[in-house]
Amino acid sequence: MPTLTTEAALDILSDWLQDNIDCGTHIIFDNDEERTDSAVLLPLIRQARSDVADLRHLQLLRRPESP
Repeated sequence: MPTLTTEAALDILSDWLQDNIDCGTHIIFDNDEERTDSAVLLPLIRQARSDVADLRHLQLLRRPESP
């Protein structure tokens, strides 16, 4: 089994949240006052995925070139 990367894990979470939205699953992740559900979390997870990809790209750019 390949190593699970942060990006892959966030993709899995994003897909799962999208499935919850598509199926009308009403899971509340915090409390009855805030009512954070999949529709609220999905854009945040997608942004986190983008941020992680940007960070990984910057890390690759900072690596010294091999001779």
